[in-house]
Amino acid sequence: MTSRGGRLAAIGALLELHSHRRARLVLDGGYTSVFRGRGTEFEDLREYAPGDSVSDVDWKATARAGKPLVRRYLPEHKNHLLLLVSTGRSMTAVAPDGTSKLELALDVAGVFAHLAVRHRDLVGAVFGDAGGREAIAPRGSRAHVEHVLRRLSDSTADPLGPRSDLAAVLDLAVRARLPHGIGVLITDDAELGAAGERSLTLLHARHQIMVVRIADMSPAASAALGPFDVETGLRLPDEVRWHPRLRGQAAAVVSLREQAIERALGRRGIAHGRVTGQRDLVETLIGVLERHRHGGR
Repeated sequence: MTSRGGRLAAIGALLELHSHRRARLVLDGGYTSVFRGRGTEFEDLREYAPGDSVSDVDWKATARAGKPLVRRYLPEHKNHLLLLVSTGRSMTAVAPDGTSKLELALDVAGVFAHLAVRHRDLVGAVFGDAGGREAIAPRGSRAHVEHVLRRLSDSTADPLGPRSDLAAVLDLAVRARLPHGIGVLITDDAELGAAGERSLTLLHARHQIMVVRIADMSPAASAALGPFDVETGLRLPDEVRWHPRLRGQAAAVVSLREQAIERALGRRGIAHGRVTGQRDLVETLIGVLERHRHGGR
């Protein structure tokens, strides 16, 4: 999703299009609640949203407006948002709603970046695949954030390009030793593996980690003739994908893999969610932020 105003402007349009005003307020309040503490210099008033502290309610302004309003304060220091994105050719496949997984991953990254810009936070990123990885230190200008999102967008466009390598991305994030902040890991249904789990544990000790996964479309659900695996290039014959027993076995394998990922994240108390398409993107992110807030650190 792009526009003449850049990806951040496009994300703003997406939020207007796909979520009602209350959902956007909840999303904003959820993001605010992730960072503990606040500044002391008053900035402005906005409508109360779940996640806001009751102590921030301006009761006089609330009485005048007829709806709960909270005070916003300028932060005493800049917070850091770290986008950890697994790219590679698996992200050129499609999600259950038919949208490119990469496009959904970029929208997830864009929503968090949009919130960070609104709150004057700094945005950095670690991303890549088996062909190479890149780390971008957090900075706060809108131009820098647009650059980060553009680099993410350019990193994967070729289904014949390097394979995805989630473990390598997490390893670089550990070695880069970026400033403490919120780390949002954006990946697909790939398993973490032993190396990935070790790196995620180290990252979770340093940052407030949340995970957003982009779901894969089941080959059996695809309307395409002879769908293929973008990682291997192997095509799935129609007589195979429509075979009842094989379909059941494939569904069982997918379910077991998802349960393993859920367990790995659950053991670490990491809030996570799974996006299946444009329609559930905003609600999924709200859920992740809510689970993170209730899980605590």
